[in-house]
Amino acid sequence: MTKTRRYCILSILLNGSLGLLPVMLMATSQGGSALFYVLLASSVATLACLPAPPDGSLRGYKTLAACIAVTLAAVLASQAGHHFASGSGSEFERAGRLVLGMLICLAALRRLDERDLWYPILGFAAAGWVAAITVAKLAWETQGRPETEEYNAVGYGNLLLLFGVLVVFSLGWRLTRYARTEFAIKLVTAVAAFYGFILTQTRTGWMAVPVFILIGVALFAHKAGRRKAIAVCFIALAVAAGVGASSSALRHRVEMGVTELRKCEVAPLTNSSMCIRLQLWGAAWRMFEDEPLLGVGGGKPFAARLQAEEGRGVSTYVAQNFGEAHSDPLYTLATTGILGAIALLLAYFAPAWIFFKRLIRNGIPQEYRVAAAMGLAFCLGFAIFGLTELMFRGMRTVSFYAVSVAWLLAASHSATSSYGQSHRRSI
Repeated sequence: MTKTRRYCILSILLNGSLGLLPVMLMATSQGGSALFYVLLASSVATLACLPAPPDGSLRGYKTLAACIAVTLAAVLASQAGHHFASGSGSEFERAGRLVLGMLICLAALRRLDERDLWYPILGFAAAGWVAAITVAKLAWETQGRPETEEYNAVGYGNLLLLFGVLVVFSLGWRLTRYARTEFAIKLVTAVAAFYGFILTQTRTGWMAVPVFILIGVALFAHKAGRRKAIAVCFIALAVAAGVGASSSALRHRVEMGVTELRKCEVAPLTNSSMCIRLQLWGAAWRMFEDEPLLGVGGGKPFAARLQAEEGRGVSTYVAQNFGEAHSDPLYTLATTGILGAIALLLAYFAPAWIFFKRLIRNGIPQEYRVAAAMGLAFCLGFAIFGLTELMFRGMRTVSFYAVSVAWLLAASHSATSSYGQSHRRSI
């Protein structure tokens, strides 16, 4: 097999898997995990069959690798501290997916031409349509809040919003010869994704909207004057606020949240959306206070400790029906202690810092800045969403985060521009 043919096969396999992953994530309950292992195997094959770039596949990423590896160290330390008696093997696999997925996929994707790495965005666009149609159909059938089988409405809506943002940023990538048609299709796709997000009536996702707008302004208005950039930011915020306020269902959800919070002050064990969150957050914090170094352990140990809280700060319904904290930081603090919390922050902000530096760097081609903006939105989006929702609830979401960050790190790696051209000539 020639080098060119080998490169084409592996490139199609890697990029195809990356593009299909968000579709499987939103359309199935298990396909995302299976596809993750296909992607991992493809990455290993790429590392074995394609030459490394001149500067090394992971040169410059040693600090990132060390930061991500803290996640695995935190889980191992927690389980060792509890003599591996918790039986929470899923926690170890979740950490392993994050570390191995990000680093192995990054090393493999660095061997591809950066322009080939633009095409997985088509999968995110397709996932936006799949998810938007799904929630629109459910909302029409139930005449209420759409609840999907794959995620609860909050997680589903948050991911849908993120897909729409990435598609908007991809306006800086030209994938076809038909620039105007491509622009229009991407814009319509982003509108459909945002509409689907509104239909989910997700309140927490709106916390990330101002951050996404600021990233977008930094991406598209970096050459404009400061006043113009600020004006664009305020206009975008006003439009987003106006669109959100136009949804009577969303307004009702916000009003209901305020009412529930007031009721929680006098009846904290009420089984309402807000009171349940406050109960779970309080219980998770108490677990952290009891075991600040190693946590109580994830999975069954956390659920058992939650049941022990019944009647003391947690209602019977919550104690018997919830096994998580509805917050990634608080769940991590409760299950793996302070080291786990540090690891989670590093998983968010170590790659986010790399993306931020690439986004604001002067003289870097716009194509790389597009990928950097996507990566920054991805990391900060998950960090914000995770404050009030367990985004890393399932392994498939952890896998999705890991490989997506790896993809965008590779696509925004500015040193690959000259390498990509010489690499293609060499094969």
